[in-house]
Amino acid sequence: MRNEFLNALRRHIEVNKPRTGFGGTLIAYQVGEDEIYDASLVSYRVYQTRTHSDVVRLACGTSFAHEPLPQKIILFPSLNAVISLQKKYGVIND
Repeated sequence: MRNEFLNALRRHIEVNKPRTGFGGTLIAYQVGEDEIYDASLVSYRVYQTRTHSDVVRLACGTSFAHEPLPQKIILFPSLNAVISLQKKYGVIND
C-alpha cells in the first residue's frame, strides 16, 4: 500500500504542476539553508506537522533521510491531497 501511495503522490504532483498558482492543489516552497538536511523541518513549515517528511523527500526527489534536499523552489501537494491519498491507500504516518 505504501508504494501505491507514493506513486499516487508523484502522479498528483506531475498532473497538477501546470496549474500551480492558478488555484491548483500544489504549494510552492523555497527550501532554505537550514532545511537542507532536515525534511521534517520543511514538513513543519509547509504542513505545520513534522509527520510528512516522506512527502517532502518524495517531492524533492531524494530517497534517503541522509541525502541533502535541493535548495530551490519545490512543489508540494496540499495537505488535503496528502490526507485524502493516505485514506484512499490506507497509509498511516507514525
